[in-house]
Amino acid sequence: MKARVAFETKTYLIILSDEKLEIDLKSGARAFLEYMIEEHKSLERIFKWAADHLFPRDIYVENINRAYVSPEGEAIVEEKTPTGIKTIKVPELTAEQAKTLVEAINKLLEEKRKA
Repeated sequence: MKARVAFETKTYLIILSDEKLEIDLKSGARAFLEYMIEEHKSLERIFKWAADHLFPRDIYVENINRAYVSPEGEAIVEEKTPTGIKTIKVPELTAEQAKTLVEAINKLLEEKRKA
């Protein structure tokens, strides 16, 4: 999996690949639990609610509706879900990093639409 854009902040590792936008915790017990949940699908089903509310998660490119930079300079990703559109703010990026990430996501979405 080749990264198109990657950023490391104090708490998170943010990677955009052709398949998904990963927002992962870098260390600690929560990072380990996040890894276990993502790698074992049965645990993911069991902890689905907790994972949605406590841990950042991967957003598959096929589920991204659009991405934009907010007036405050934050990267915002709109994800298509079975219940509608979910707005996700990518944490801890500078305004320049947010702009770079959004441009990369939008370029990837355009490529996917043409294919």
